[in-house]
Amino acid sequence: MIEELRLSSFGSISAELLFSPGFNVVIGETGAGKSLLLSSIEFLKGGKSNVVREGCFVEAVFTIREEEVFVRREIRGGRSRYFLNGMRVPQRLIEDRISPLITFQSQRQSIELLKPSYQLELLDAFSKVTPLLEEYRKLYELYRQKEEKIKELINEVSARDREIDILRFQIEEIESANIQPEEEEELLRLKGIVSKSERIREFKEFARVHLYEGDGSVLEKLGAVIRELERLEIGEEILERLNSIYYEVEEVFSEIESSFDVPEEEISLEDIEDRLYEIEKVKRKYGNSYQEIQNFLKKAKERLEILENLDFEIEVLQKEQEELRKKLEELALKISALRKKGAEKLKNYLASSFSQLNMESAKFEIKIEHLPDFSPKGIDSVQFLFSGNPKLPLSPLSESISGGELSRFLLSVLSFSGTPETTMVFDEVDAGMSGKVLSKVAEKLKDISKRQQVIAVTHSPQVVAAADRVFKVEKNSKGEVVVQTLSDEEKEKEIAIMIAGRITEGSLSAAKDLLKRWDI
Repeated sequence: MIEELRLSSFGSISAELLFSPGFNVVIGETGAGKSLLLSSIEFLKGGKSNVVREGCFVEAVFTIREEEVFVRREIRGGRSRYFLNGMRVPQRLIEDRISPLITFQSQRQSIELLKPSYQLELLDAFSKVTPLLEEYRKLYELYRQKEEKIKELINEVSARDREIDILRFQIEEIESANIQPEEEEELLRLKGIVSKSERIREFKEFARVHLYEGDGSVLEKLGAVIRELERLEIGEEILERLNSIYYEVEEVFSEIESSFDVPEEEISLEDIEDRLYEIEKVKRKYGNSYQEIQNFLKKAKERLEILENLDFEIEVLQKEQEELRKKLEELALKISALRKKGAEKLKNYLASSFSQLNMESAKFEIKIEHLPDFSPKGIDSVQFLFSGNPKLPLSPLSESISGGELSRFLLSVLSFSGTPETTMVFDEVDAGMSGKVLSKVAEKLKDISKRQQVIAVTHSPQVVAAADRVFKVEKNSKGEVVVQTLSDEEKEKEIAIMIAGRITEGSLSAAKDLLKRWDI
């Protein structure tokens, strides 16, 4: 509930209101700013307003399960800033936290009552089917997923033969190419060697003769020098260095022999280029590397296996869906049975409430029909039927109910559909009603306020008399909106003015009579 509401420069209002946990009423002349006061609460929740200006703010203290929560929205630098318990937060967080705590009811919002979808929600709330409905919705979601998957697979079946042919061709093309890891790199290396094979052979022979074993080769001359130095038995360091050079030349020659190896088998440059072309053709289609080609091949085989087993997979899914359908049907029938019992109780409850609100002649029925298929809310369609005239037949609520009747219908519904944590705000719900009906409306609002906090804008003395706290909104000589919390004596005088337009002995006496009814 709302404990406190503070406004600064919200339009022309700057005020502080301390609300009662029960029934709060806002009164004032037409155009005084009552609706503006209510719109400040919507603004706090994140709603738009064309009256805000730089520096204005709205803040409130809520009680949520015995915990106080402070919320503030202000305009700084032309932008909104939101605060929760003193910490700046995003608008979404305020909306998520505060929106469930306040419900606005007006004649415009009463239109929700005319929608069959909302009527079904009301019946479900009254019938207490929520736990079963939650279970049903989970199953329904699974059921729909299976259904969509089956449709998808059936569509694939009609086009799968062509795709299977394509996949088989792709798999055959990749496998017949039989590309090996690093084969392309090796072929490119080999291509370089084969294209220069004759020159390489000539170079290797040249190196063999001049470095290794030809007359006057480097190794032969180094060996001769080493032997002569060994006979002298001097210059050990030089001898060691010469021996190192000798072995280094041997190693260099060995590397020449191995690094510039020409294939022994006869392989032509044309054969190498043909194989490289084949690899490049596969790469262009299936991937830029050996690994990408293998990945494509793996996925193609997996997809082929799926397509070849589509009929079996569809059969399995259809069996699973049938099991879900049986469970869904069982749950839906249970929900439907509870709704039918709840509909009878709701009908009796509303008939009693209508009588309390001076609608004794009204007729009301709840029409429940089975849908041809499952829906997210079961297998029922619900429609409220109403007639305010006993001589006229029942017809859908949207076709048969007047504005005044709709307001009283709304009150009857709200008397069972609210929650203790929610503050219910009424904007002139009693508009256009007669004195006798207004007494009944006041009783109903009072009943609702025993379960949850109520804030109502009214012009009715009967409703004001029932209030636990009354706020009067008026404009002063400067055009500023002032909000005053009325004392018991001030409340009595305001009721007298509402009754007779001015304070007289008769209007004061009438006001006292109204207040006595509520033991005030």
